[in-house]
Amino acid sequence: MSTWATGPFLHFLVLLNRHHGYRAYARAHRDLFSGFDEHLGVVPEEWLHCTVQGIYTPATAEQTEQLIKVTRREIAGMRPFTVQMGPTWPGVRAVTVAMYPETAVAELNRRVRAAAETVPGIELRPGPAKFWAHSTLAYVRDGDFDDRLLNRGLRSLRPERVDVTIDRVHLVKQRQHLAAGYYTWEVLEEFPFT
Repeated sequence: MSTWATGPFLHFLVLLNRHHGYRAYARAHRDLFSGFDEHLGVVPEEWLHCTVQGIYTPATAEQTEQLIKVTRREIAGMRPFTVQMGPTWPGVRAVTVAMYPETAVAELNRRVRAAAETVPGIELRPGPAKFWAHSTLAYVRDGDFDDRLLNRGLRSLRPERVDVTIDRVHLVKQRQHLAAGYYTWEVLEEFPFT
């Protein structure tokens, strides 16, 4: 888990906690994860999400209001879309779930980045060459452990993939909880697709 120097920070998230199929998919990993409690911060179902864009600089109330207004314009015309969640991938910092196809989530990222880039004083980290659409099931709190058993367990577990329809994005104030090993948020605004 990358450590934030300060925070909370504004983020655009797809709230996957609303989708019962994905909650069940995440739940299928709980028994396996319980064997790694001291090393993993397992994301509770109510905090399941996909980060579309993080903003890692403080924002004033005025900047936030301007961001909301501009985002409404950028999101206009975005249509609901469906992605498949799975498979689950082990990684150095997290256990993540792939989202396919990535194109619509990448377009959503492009639109919210464009909105944020128009607000004076809001600075974004450079974007990747290709947006990585994913959700995280667990963050690694202690990277100094032999993860071979976890990797083997994930390869043998392989729950059925689930389809999720995404019909909105949320602007949130996100907080990092280092001791727990995951993130929580307060919703500031919801942007439904038409």
